[in-house]
Amino acid sequence: MRSLETLKELVATITDWKSLKKMVCKPFKPCILHLAISQHVTQLYSEEELVQLNNFRKLHSSVESKSKTKNTDQRVTGKRQIEGMPKEERPMPAVIKKPKKIILMQNNQTPDLPAEIKNRVTELNGHDIKFLMHKKLFCSDVKPNSNRLSMPINEIMCEFLTEAEIAKLDERDDTNGKGRLVGVEVTVLDPCMREFILPLKKWSMQRTDTYNLVKNWNSMVSANKFEEDQELQIWSFRVDNKLYLLLNKL
Repeated sequence: MRSLETLKELVATITDWKSLKKMVCKPFKPCILHLAISQHVTQLYSEEELVQLNNFRKLHSSVESKSKTKNTDQRVTGKRQIEGMPKEERPMPAVIKKPKKIILMQNNQTPDLPAEIKNRVTELNGHDIKFLMHKKLFCSDVKPNSNRLSMPINEIMCEFLTEAEIAKLDERDDTNGKGRLVGVEVTVLDPCMREFILPLKKWSMQRTDTYNLVKNWNSMVSANKFEEDQELQIWSFRVDNKLYLLLNKL
């Protein structure tokens, strides 16, 4: 558009007819550029050339109109053909796929348990030691009014409960099934190998079910001065088939 304005200014500065004639290419052939220029600078063209440009404009408009009509007819025809197909044969509409979220999983290799902890488990005649998860404490894990340690089930690396314990986690203290969850009593060893008795309960959350150590958890937080972002390893083992959990502070 800027070039067209420059051309108009240039033509306006030329006054003699010979100079104007020299600006026209020979032989003359109608094109989009000449059509655009002729709408602003008609004196640059002869009557015969203007007639040719007018015919060219009509032809161009006709072709453009037919092209639009053809495209519209094709869309309508295609839509009717699809609507006439059985539902199971209709092509599926294009779906814009969202980019997949890449989740980096922790290394599945079982870490080493410190010797002093192994010795304590041996003293208790413990067996069936399992590494459950690497837990980073959140603010909600150490807040006094929460009084619970959450362990999302989808982060636990192995099954550590018996079938009887799994069934008990769904039991409630009311026969109509609307009371409080009963839970499973667990002995928990803190990083100093002190024993605490806590109920383990399963809560159904929006994203995943979660195991939670509740009631006396605040006592463990206080005794060990657990803080947000503190990292723990959580292990399980059995003593005479009774469930124990073990917290190893990193």
